[in-house]
Amino acid sequence: MHTRVSTAIRESTWAVMAMEAVHLIGLTLLSGPAIIVGLGALRPGGLRGLSVSTLTAALLPVLRIGLLLMAVSGSLIAVSMPFKYYGNAAFRWKMLLLIVALATTASLGPLSRLESLTSSQRARQRGLALAALALWLGVGFSGRLIGFL
Repeated sequence: MHTRVSTAIRESTWAVMAMEAVHLIGLTLLSGPAIIVGLGALRPGGLRGLSVSTLTAALLPVLRIGLLLMAVSGSLIAVSMPFKYYGNAAFRWKMLLLIVALATTASLGPLSRLESLTSSQRARQRGLALAALALWLGVGFSGRLIGFL
């Protein structure tokens, strides 16, 4: 794929590195709040006395900004070197894990709005929280592997 945008990014001495820096900031702004919500969901009283729904409401704007930064910078990075990413197994795993991590983290919100959780709902919430934390770790790990595969 040779568009003006991809060629300009690829031939620039700084554009890809700048976009990767923005991408990492986006990952931090996205996964940081998701991890905080996940940790809050592991404890019966939330995190430092804040319920999961309170944490989610407070951190959602930060999470959205992180997702936007990641999507824009990641798209530009991928457009600059499409064949590097198209066949890369780590890139595909990262995309899959990211989608599942977002869905799992989002599923913690509705469950946390219930006034009192039954033991089975509490177990489900803890399982989802542990799964979300593991998935976010996988997103970061597979993203790091992209450059090596």
